[in-house]
Amino acid sequence: MTSKVPIATESLLLERAKAGSSEAFSELVRLNSSSVYGISLKILKNREDAEDNLQNVFYKAYRKIRTFQGDSRVSTWLFRIAINEALMQLRRRSDKEVRYSEVISTDDEGHAVPEAEDSRLDPEMRCITADLAEKAFRGCTPAMANIFVLNKAEGWTNRELAKVYRTSAQTVKSRVFRTRNRLRQQIAALKPA
Repeated sequence: MTSKVPIATESLLLERAKAGSSEAFSELVRLNSSSVYGISLKILKNREDAEDNLQNVFYKAYRKIRTFQGDSRVSTWLFRIAINEALMQLRRRSDKEVRYSEVISTDDEGHAVPEAEDSRLDPEMRCITADLAEKAFRGCTPAMANIFVLNKAEGWTNRELAKVYRTSAQTVKSRVFRTRNRLRQQIAALKPA
Protein backbone atom coordinates (compact mmCIF):
# COMPACT_ATOMS: atom_id res chain seq x y z
CA MET A 1 0.00 0.00 0.00
CA THR A 2 2.95 2.28 -0.29
CA SER A 3 2.84 5.04 -2.83
CA LYS A 4 3.88 4.32 -6.42
CA VAL A 5 5.02 7.92 -6.73
CA PRO A 6 8.75 8.32 -7.31
CA ILE A 7 10.56 9.29 -4.12
CA ALA A 8 11.97 12.42 -5.76
CA THR A 9 8.47 13.64 -6.68
CA GLU A 10 7.17 12.85 -3.21
CA SER A 11 10.12 14.68 -1.61
CA LEU A 12 9.55 17.74 -3.78
CA LEU A 13 5.85 17.80 -2.92
CA LEU A 14 6.70 17.38 0.76
CA GLU A 15 9.10 20.32 0.75
CA ARG A 16 6.57 22.51 -1.04
CA ALA A 17 3.79 21.45 1.36
CA LYS A 18 6.02 22.16 4.36
CA ALA A 19 6.65 25.63 2.89
CA GLY A 20 2.90 26.23 2.89
CA SER A 21 1.83 25.20 -0.61
CA SER A 22 -1.76 23.97 -0.41
CA GLU A 23 -1.48 22.70 -4.00
CA ALA A 24 1.43 20.44 -3.05
CA PHE A 25 -0.44 19.14 -0.02
CA SER A 26 -3.53 18.54 -2.18
CA GLU A 27 -1.40 16.53 -4.59
CA LEU A 28 -0.04 14.43 -1.69
CA VAL A 29 -3.64 13.83 -0.60
CA ARG A 30 -4.66 12.83 -4.12
CA LEU A 31 -1.74 10.45 -4.47
CA ASN A 32 -2.32 8.74 -1.11
CA SER A 33 -6.10 8.84 -0.62
CA SER A 34 -6.85 5.40 -1.99
CA SER A 35 -4.28 3.59 0.17
CA VAL A 36 -5.28 5.52 3.31
CA TYR A 37 -8.95 4.76 2.61
CA GLY A 38 -8.10 1.10 1.93
CA ILE A 39 -6.32 0.55 5.22
CA SER A 40 -9.04 2.46 7.06
CA LEU A 41 -11.73 0.27 5.53
CA LYS A 42 -9.74 -2.87 6.28
CA ILE A 43 -9.51 -1.98 9.98
CA LEU A 44 -12.91 -0.32 10.52
CA LYS A 45 -14.95 -2.58 8.20
CA ASN A 46 -17.39 0.26 7.53
CA ARG A 47 -17.36 2.69 4.60
CA GLU A 48 -18.64 5.69 6.55
CA ASP A 49 -16.10 5.20 9.34
CA ALA A 50 -13.33 4.72 6.77
CA GLU A 51 -14.31 7.99 5.08
CA ASP A 52 -14.30 9.76 8.45
CA ASN A 53 -10.91 8.27 9.19
CA LEU A 54 -9.61 9.45 5.81
CA GLN A 55 -10.60 13.01 6.67
CA ASN A 56 -9.10 12.75 10.16
CA VAL A 57 -5.81 11.45 8.76
CA PHE A 58 -5.38 14.26 6.26
CA TYR A 59 -6.48 16.88 8.76
CA LYS A 60 -3.89 15.61 11.23
CA ALA A 61 -1.25 15.39 8.49
CA TYR A 62 -2.01 18.96 7.39
CA ARG A 63 -1.59 20.23 10.94
CA LYS A 64 1.67 18.27 11.46
CA ILE A 65 3.28 18.45 8.01
CA ARG A 66 5.86 21.02 9.10
CA THR A 67 7.07 18.76 11.91
CA PHE A 68 7.41 15.68 9.67
CA GLN A 69 11.12 14.86 9.70
CA GLY A 70 11.19 12.84 6.50
CA ASP A 71 12.71 9.73 8.13
CA SER A 72 10.27 7.68 6.06
CA ARG A 73 8.23 8.24 2.94
CA VAL A 74 5.20 10.50 3.21
CA SER A 75 3.00 7.56 2.20
CA THR A 76 4.40 5.49 5.08
CA TRP A 77 3.82 8.35 7.52
CA LEU A 78 0.22 8.75 6.33
CA PHE A 79 -0.31 5.01 6.53
CA ARG A 80 0.88 5.00 10.14
CA ILE A 81 -1.44 7.91 11.01
CA ALA A 82 -4.32 6.03 9.33
CA ILE A 83 -3.70 2.89 11.38
CA ASN A 84 -3.42 4.84 14.64
CA GLU A 85 -6.56 6.89 13.93
CA ALA A 86 -8.53 3.77 12.96
CA LEU A 87 -7.44 1.94 16.09
CA MET A 88 -8.46 4.97 18.17
CA GLN A 89 -11.90 4.86 16.53
CA LEU A 90 -12.21 1.17 17.41
CA ARG A 91 -11.25 1.89 21.02
CA ARG A 92 -13.81 4.67 21.27
CA ARG A 93 -16.42 2.43 19.67
CA SER A 94 -15.77 -0.44 22.10
CA ASP A 95 -15.85 1.94 25.08
CA LYS A 96 -19.47 2.75 24.21
CA GLU A 97 -20.68 -0.84 24.07
CA VAL A 98 -23.56 -1.62 26.34
CA ARG A 99 -24.97 -5.11 26.63
CA TYR A 100 -28.27 -6.20 28.05
CA SER A 101 -28.17 -8.88 30.66
CA GLU A 102 -30.49 -11.81 31.02
CA VAL A 103 -31.81 -10.23 34.21
CA ILE A 104 -35.13 -8.67 33.41
CA SER A 105 -36.93 -6.25 35.65
CA THR A 106 -40.38 -4.83 35.22
CA ASP A 107 -41.43 -1.25 34.79
CA ASP A 108 -44.29 0.43 36.66
CA GLU A 109 -46.84 -1.12 34.34
CA GLY A 110 -45.47 -4.66 34.66
CA HIS A 111 -43.71 -4.78 31.26
CA ALA A 112 -40.46 -6.76 31.10
CA VAL A 113 -37.36 -4.58 30.69
CA PRO A 114 -33.88 -6.06 30.22
CA GLU A 115 -31.28 -4.54 32.51
CA ALA A 116 -28.45 -2.64 30.83
CA GLU A 117 -25.03 -3.97 31.69
CA ASP A 118 -21.77 -2.08 31.19
CA SER A 119 -19.50 -4.55 29.40
CA ARG A 120 -16.42 -2.37 29.77
CA LEU A 121 -13.72 -3.16 32.26
CA ASP A 122 -13.81 -0.93 35.28
CA PRO A 123 -11.35 2.00 35.10
CA GLU A 124 -8.87 0.37 37.47
CA MET A 125 -8.80 -2.85 35.47
CA ARG A 126 -8.41 -0.92 32.19
CA CYS A 127 -5.46 0.95 33.67
CA ILE A 128 -3.82 -2.27 34.90
CA THR A 129 -4.41 -3.98 31.55
CA ALA A 130 -2.97 -1.04 29.59
CA ASP A 131 0.05 -0.91 31.89
CA LEU A 132 0.70 -4.65 31.50
CA ALA A 133 0.32 -4.44 27.72
CA GLU A 134 2.77 -1.53 27.57
CA LYS A 135 5.29 -3.43 29.70
CA ALA A 136 4.85 -6.60 27.66
CA PHE A 137 5.56 -4.77 24.39
CA ARG A 138 8.75 -3.16 25.73
CA GLY A 139 11.70 -4.26 23.69
CA CYS A 140 9.57 -4.84 20.58
CA THR A 141 10.10 -2.46 17.72
CA PRO A 142 6.98 -0.50 16.68
CA ALA A 143 6.88 -2.43 13.39
CA MET A 144 6.99 -5.78 15.20
CA ALA A 145 4.27 -4.68 17.64
CA ASN A 146 2.07 -3.37 14.79
CA ILE A 147 2.44 -6.55 12.76
CA PHE A 148 1.58 -8.66 15.81
CA VAL A 149 -1.48 -6.59 16.74
CA LEU A 150 -2.78 -6.44 13.17
CA ASN A 151 -2.29 -10.19 12.77
CA LYS A 152 -3.63 -11.39 16.12
CA ALA A 153 -6.15 -8.73 17.12
CA GLU A 154 -7.37 -7.49 13.73
CA GLY A 155 -7.20 -10.77 11.82
CA TRP A 156 -4.89 -9.69 9.02
CA THR A 157 -3.31 -12.55 7.09
CA ASN A 158 0.43 -12.94 6.68
CA ARG A 159 0.05 -12.18 2.97
CA GLU A 160 -1.85 -8.95 3.60
CA LEU A 161 0.77 -7.80 6.09
CA ALA A 162 3.60 -8.83 3.77
CA LYS A 163 2.11 -6.66 1.04
CA VAL A 164 1.74 -3.66 3.35
CA TYR A 165 5.21 -3.98 4.89
CA ARG A 166 6.82 -4.93 1.53
CA THR A 167 8.28 -8.18 2.76
CA SER A 168 7.50 -11.89 2.42
CA ALA A 169 4.70 -13.76 4.17
CA GLN A 170 7.34 -16.00 5.76
CA THR A 171 9.08 -12.93 7.23
CA VAL A 172 5.77 -11.74 8.68
CA LYS A 173 5.14 -15.18 10.16
CA SER A 174 8.61 -15.14 11.71
CA ARG A 175 8.07 -11.65 13.17
CA VAL A 176 4.74 -12.66 14.70
CA PHE A 177 6.39 -15.74 16.22
CA ARG A 178 9.33 -13.74 17.61
CA THR A 179 7.01 -11.07 19.01
CA ARG A 180 4.83 -13.71 20.68
CA ASN A 181 7.90 -15.25 22.31
CA ARG A 182 9.11 -11.81 23.39
CA LEU A 183 5.71 -11.04 24.93
CA ARG A 184 5.71 -14.35 26.81
CA GLN A 185 9.14 -13.60 28.23
CA GLN A 186 8.12 -10.09 29.25
CA ILE A 187 4.91 -11.32 30.90
CA ALA A 188 6.78 -14.10 32.71
CA ALA A 189 9.22 -11.51 34.02
CA LEU A 190 6.32 -9.41 35.33
CA LYS A 191 4.79 -12.24 37.39
CA PRO A 192 5.49 -11.98 41.11
CA ALA A 193 7.77 -14.71 42.41
